[in-house]
Amino acid sequence: MPGPNYLGRATLLTPVALRWREEIRATWSAHRLKALGAAVLGPLSYILVLTAPVVSPVSYVAPTRAIGILIDAVMGARLLAEGDAGSRLTTAAIVLGVLVLALG
Repeated sequence: MPGPNYLGRATLLTPVALRWREEIRATWSAHRLKALGAAVLGPLSYILVLTAPVVSPVSYVAPTRAIGILIDAVMGARLLAEGDAGSRLTTAAIVLGVLVLALG
């Protein structure tokens, strides 16, 4: 049963979706697999992070998650051409240095 958060989103977004119906239909047709992949992989990654400490020590899980964030920052800067890449990559380098010091 959907919670109040989903009901609120549906209530607020339905008029917008109806207004942009054709654009939504075209976007859905062009990017259906990508949208479904994101819808499945996003929650799955969250569940994996929550269950990882059950099978391995937290001291392994936390750095692995931090490395994933570093990879995301680099991919965002390089592949998606996100703005402010310099500060993102500098911050990623600092986090990587802290990880090296913590694990070394």
